[in-house]
Amino acid sequence: MVVIDRADATLRHLARYWETFRQKGDPKRSPAIAALETVLYEGRAARIHVIYDGPATVGGRLIPGAREQFATVILARVSASTWQRLAPVVDPAPKSSPHPGRVHVVQDGDAHPAQVLLMTDAEAADWLTTSAAGRSDPCPDTSQAPGSEDIPGAQHCRCQER
Repeated sequence: MVVIDRADATLRHLARYWETFRQKGDPKRSPAIAALETVLYEGRAARIHVIYDGPATVGGRLIPGAREQFATVILARVSASTWQRLAPVVDPAPKSSPHPGRVHVVQDGDAHPAQVLLMTDAEAADWLTTSAAGRSDPCPDTSQAPGSEDIPGAQHCRCQER
């Protein structure tokens, strides 16, 4: 699994680093960015899963078709132009919700509202380490999230309310 947080800043820093340290005869393009593109295109076949937080293109640094490589796109509180850039298959964009943790999951040309777990960074790190140890439940104390009655099965992690 590859997790890329703040991809816009990461790609910018990788490009700047490569421009600074690239030697004569080296490719103009950062090998790190080229490797990311390869993982986006070939990763699923190799069972490499990518969680990518950021735009699919930043100043042309990623290939224009990069967003098509994501089977699932999760968007929350985005502008209409951001929606059109990241999930153009669903038009018009559904209305955003002001409720914390409310998102739209875009798959197979449809957008479905969903409620996601709300975790602090420490809770997320704990969940990742316990998942690796074989426990899969991020928080055993879950119940129906307030205001999520319109989303069947929506759950809310009570960890933050302790």
